[in-house]
Amino acid sequence: MVIVMSYIINRLDDYGRGITNINGKTCFVVNALPNEEVDIEILNEKKNYIEAVAKVIKEDKKRKKVECPFYLRCGGCNIMHMGYETQLRFKEDKIKNILLKFSRIEGVVESIISSNEFNYRNKVILKVKNGKLGFYKDKSNDLVVIDKCLLCKNSINKTINLLNKLDLSSLNEILIRSNYKDEILLCLYGNNINVEYFSKINVSNLVIIDNNKKIIVNGNDYIIDKIGNKLFKISMDSFFQVNYLTVEKLYNIVYEYSCLSGKENVLDLYCGTGTIGTFLSEKAKNVFGIEINRSAINDANFNKKINNVNNINFLCSDVGLVKKKFKNVDLVVIDPPRSGLSKSALDNVLDIMPQKIIYVSCNPITLARDLNVLKDYYMVKKIRPVDMFPNTYHVECVCLLMKKKN
Repeated sequence: MVIVMSYIINRLDDYGRGITNINGKTCFVVNALPNEEVDIEILNEKKNYIEAVAKVIKEDKKRKKVECPFYLRCGGCNIMHMGYETQLRFKEDKIKNILLKFSRIEGVVESIISSNEFNYRNKVILKVKNGKLGFYKDKSNDLVVIDKCLLCKNSINKTINLLNKLDLSSLNEILIRSNYKDEILLCLYGNNINVEYFSKINVSNLVIIDNNKKIIVNGNDYIIDKIGNKLFKISMDSFFQVNYLTVEKLYNIVYEYSCLSGKENVLDLYCGTGTIGTFLSEKAKNVFGIEINRSAINDANFNKKINNVNNINFLCSDVGLVKKKFKNVDLVVIDPPRSGLSKSALDNVLDIMPQKIIYVSCNPITLARDLNVLKDYYMVKKIRPVDMFPNTYHVECVCLLMKKKN
């Protein structure tokens, strides 16, 4: 362990780490804020940079007391030592800086939409080692044993408390989902699991995956959740926004940016369980959703029925493989994974060339990369950050693009 004494933090990087300079090398310091004086414990030294963690000597007034006993050991939260208003400003500035640096776009970022700091997650995946459950340390397979997570709903933490009283030695992973009624979908993964033993757990829905064989012990292998006045089936392996408190705000921005009149054809790429498309179907002529995950498409078709939507259809396919199938599309909605659009998917969007694109992004770096291509044909009108992941450096964005007249 190497400790260097008394350095001043200059600024933050995009991951919320403090930045200073040690012997001509940039040093990225976890748990540090600008203007703080810190002693630095070096964790990893490379040719051109250093990674370290701070022991704060002189605190900045924007620092807050961290409530989580697992902070900086668990690999989940990264900026919990910032006051929440400071977190919001950091994320808003991060978006502006990334867009300017990587795509030379400025003056379009609107004020960030806030969320609740804690108890916002409706899903958690826990690892199990030697009969103990928890999270892996960042960049490691070392387990941090936990008894609760401050980011998760109380109903999930109650389930974690139940599990901690059991013999989990046959398990290697646990998935917990909670819906608007606080009903639980609990999925236990492992080998040679004693089904009768775990069947006594008092949850609404219990599924055991034993040696890749699915056993529905109680209830269903899905739950029904609610966003606004819409109901959505969510299977155990389907994507669904984890921040149940803020997701409606996110979709309302998409709805607002769409400015639909009832005459438009909408193409919803990476549609997941059909959430965005279902919201837009109220004001669209037709909606067509594309998603590669078969389970999600099955859920989307189920959701179409329970919400009595007749003008939406879904296709299970790789977005990048859909060639020249869609014409007369007025609006394309894009909600890709963190990797952003593949080249083939981007080519397809430009082949369709709709009047308007709404790009929902969970990674501003890949958003900036894709906007570098799209801006040759589209004006970037506005971008609204949404804090879907408080206490982490992650931030969601909704971007509106309008086709250039020429």
